[in-house]
Amino acid sequence: MPEPILLLRLEGPLQSWGVRSRWSRRDTGPEPSKSAIIGLLGCAEGIPRPDWRSAAQPDRTLEEWDRALCFGVRVDRPGLIETDYHTVQGRHWRADGKLKRTMTVEKYSGGKWRFPSDIHTEITWRDYLHDAAFLVALDVKPEHQAASRDLLAHLEERLRHPKWPLYLGRKACVPARPILDRLTNQYADLESALRLEEWAAPRRSDRQPPHLLAWLESSDGEYERQDSIRLNQLRFYDFRRCKRIVIDASSLPRRII
Repeated sequence: MPEPILLLRLEGPLQSWGVRSRWSRRDTGPEPSKSAIIGLLGCAEGIPRPDWRSAAQPDRTLEEWDRALCFGVRVDRPGLIETDYHTVQGRHWRADGKLKRTMTVEKYSGGKWRFPSDIHTEITWRDYLHDAAFLVALDVKPEHQAASRDLLAHLEERLRHPKWPLYLGRKACVPARPILDRLTNQYADLESALRLEEWAAPRRSDRQPPHLLAWLESSDGEYERQDSIRLNQLRFYDFRRCKRIVIDASSLPRRII
């Protein structure tokens, strides 16, 4: 009997899915990582840092969701990567959870701010994906079925009514459509969902590739990726194995966007 599969659509003018984003360099991978999707689910749930625990399900943490869920992503439109140049002054959070001061101010009795002459400016670079579209599929791993029987239904409800606004990697990246597509029993497994689900195809025929690339989490996969949740302020991640899937685009039903 087919198990339920949660389908998400990530479409928007800007997306950014950091792989090694630390300090002044904020990169993006070519598609969403598993840790990014778990973080998105945590945002819908309203899980704050540094607690990482669901108020609705206090026995569940983001790490437990990461272990229980199997992840697959299909690249419907790869998009183009562009780098944005920033300069930052003031105080901001560092990766270790402490405040970094790049400018100090002093207030004098007249109620005005006096700035020191040695103001430091932090230079940063941030990468974005333009005009990309992805299909994400999630199901519960067999070894976690008993403990996570209602997990997908709970996540569907939270995505339908998120506690906090959802975004595509960074808060500036607003989705062009609802992220939740549906919870379905239509497919036998995640690979079938990635191979058969409707394709968000580019409007121009000259930009429609003959094949689509997908990545599926698999214990016997030939590829290893460091994008599985391990909670820490330094943004280090655990490794997971996955396999690469090439899908014939001509066999898929299309939704032109």
